[in-house]
Amino acid sequence: MKIMSMQTDSARLWKTNLPGIELFEARLQQHQFGKHFHAAYTIGFNESGQGRCQYHGENRVLGSGSFNLINPGDIHTGQVASPTGWSFRNIYIEFSQIEPLLAQLDWPGQGIPYFKEPIFQKSSLQPIFYNLFYSLTVPNSRLKQQSLLLNLLSTLFQLNAEHSVSVRPAKPESKAVAHVRRYLENRYTENVSLDELAQLVNLSPYYLIRCFRQQVGCAPHQYQSHWQLAQAKRALGQNSGQSLAAIATSHGFYDQSHFNRAFKKTYGVTPGQYQKGNSVQYGLA
Repeated sequence: MKIMSMQTDSARLWKTNLPGIELFEARLQQHQFGKHFHAAYTIGFNESGQGRCQYHGENRVLGSGSFNLINPGDIHTGQVASPTGWSFRNIYIEFSQIEPLLAQLDWPGQGIPYFKEPIFQKSSLQPIFYNLFYSLTVPNSRLKQQSLLLNLLSTLFQLNAEHSVSVRPAKPESKAVAHVRRYLENRYTENVSLDELAQLVNLSPYYLIRCFRQQVGCAPHQYQSHWQLAQAKRALGQNSGQSLAAIATSHGFYDQSHFNRAFKKTYGVTPGQYQKGNSVQYGLA
């Protein structure tokens, strides 16, 4: 007797630790969304299968690899449109959050930007979207999450806003960047915010990120993470007898698992392997 496997719909909607930001992920086989709207910008990425929606009176296909970009208040529907189902992820940004975010972006005074095309295909956007989405699903620094959010919004608004606007070009800000570097080095265990750094040197947050990246080669949140790892690595090499968990927490990691992942990604070995290797070397000496 042939047994038929019954595939079911699954979906999850949850708040993040950034104000006004929610995440949604779904793997659907049959669910249909009726007419509705969001009081938020919807930035969605269609991962596999195919969906279909009615938007501004037109039927539109949501194909794999495309973004669906819906402005606040725009009525739309959604349903599965392929036998293999439809999988996608959404980031919702409440409309009330956009004005302060535009101020951080140093956006020229042309009003609130709206998405021009609801279905948008741009492969270079995918890593930017995923970096933000995954950074919001696990414990992460505010600095990282805020920076990635501004990067996604700036990129989208430059590519797909009704009124195309270019951001202010980054200029040499050597004193400001040096000040921010020292600040991050001295506070690498703290949950520093992007606003905190911007106020420190009297620059807009997104402009500071771009100036910092231009001169240092990475964004401020990446620099803080690299410095944090370097200090933890130094502590491991000192063979002080501290446990891995103690070194992790004393250096600002959320837990030992977070420390392990970050260390191995950067150095290719786990903290335990590195610590053991140094212990062996010291023993031979």
